[in-house]
Amino acid sequence: MIKVAFFDIDGTLISDRTGHRIPQDTRDALIELRRRGVTLAIASGRSPAQLPPCITGGFPGLEDAFDVYVTLSGSLCYDAGGVFHETPMHRASKERFCAHVAEGRFDALALMRDRVISNRHSEKIAELERLVGTTFPAGDFGRVLEEPCYQFCAFVPPERDDRVRELMPDCIIARWSDLFCDVIPAESSKPRGVQDTLDHLDLTREEAIAFGDGGNDATMLEYVGTGVAMGNGTPEAKVAADYITDDVDKGGIAHALAHFGLI
Repeated sequence: MIKVAFFDIDGTLISDRTGHRIPQDTRDALIELRRRGVTLAIASGRSPAQLPPCITGGFPGLEDAFDVYVTLSGSLCYDAGGVFHETPMHRASKERFCAHVAEGRFDALALMRDRVISNRHSEKIAELERLVGTTFPAGDFGRVLEEPCYQFCAFVPPERDDRVRELMPDCIIARWSDLFCDVIPAESSKPRGVQDTLDHLDLTREEAIAFGDGGNDATMLEYVGTGVAMGNGTPEAKVAADYITDDVDKGGIAHALAHFGLI
């Protein structure tokens, strides 16, 4: 019996084609899922500082928003009671990454709990801002060394992922967009955040369903009892999933929940 549902955000709950809002059919499905007693969880690579109002503030019928937040690709997990798991970057990893940025190997974002900064406002970063509907102001990247940082984004094309792995051997490299790859602490991941949440809720993997669209969702879709890839998802997500539903803008979440008898 499904007792918790994990949802990626970009390309799963929202899209740029719908103004970065949750479609009404998805809202209705989430309301019904909550009414049936299923815990609603976010599982995103975004920082809490990047979460859109429809995720943090809820909407009519779901005014108290989601129950659990697995953010920063599993590195920071919290609910109304506070943080129950976190995995910040090791200082050595931060020093190495910042050195590569200073040498001009790539543009980058540093994701903290309360803010996200870029090393400079490049065209690729501006393109990501348009894609996700938020801003990434340029800041003193060196200050990342003096505060908790949970994830980096390196703006390189997919064919350079292996090079980033060579430069950051103590980190996981994952990807949602062709614009950039995520650089995550090796001890962290979306599956790790999901498991920490399941432990927190005293639930099993078989009692969890997860929805995602990107390559960075694939391991999460494999990990839970039931993994659902969006119709607009990547080949990696679809291969990892138990079920492929429709696009985010075509009722994909509602259709999948109905398929499994959850609404």
